[in-house]
Amino acid sequence: YYSDTGIPKKYLSDNVCAVCGDDFMPQSDDQLILECNHKVHHNCIKGWMIVGKKQTCPYCKEKIDLRKIAPSPWLSQDVAFGALLDGLRYLVAWQPLIILTAQSLITMFHLH
Repeated sequence: YYSDTGIPKKYLSDNVCAVCGDDFMPQSDDQLILECNHKVHHNCIKGWMIVGKKQTCPYCKEKIDLRKIAPSPWLSQDVAFGALLDGLRYLVAWQPLIILTAQSLITMFHLH
């Protein structure tokens, strides 16, 4: 992690988020303690797991169970939205191949 002395260090203090590296505010409800005892902000771990598609602790790489972190219904909607975005990404990425295949089939079977 970044250090003012110029040499990054691999030590994570207790008052720092394992994802973003920011300090926690005193008496804040925004922090979450993972099974590996590393602390993270709620929004940071949601972004790490849902958007980043990583199911491990960002610091020690221990597996994280999404259901144990936040059993709220909002999180399941975030997961569904992430799946929808994945589908759109794949569609956009494979679109040229799909169009070429469709055009080839139309030309081959004289459907135009």
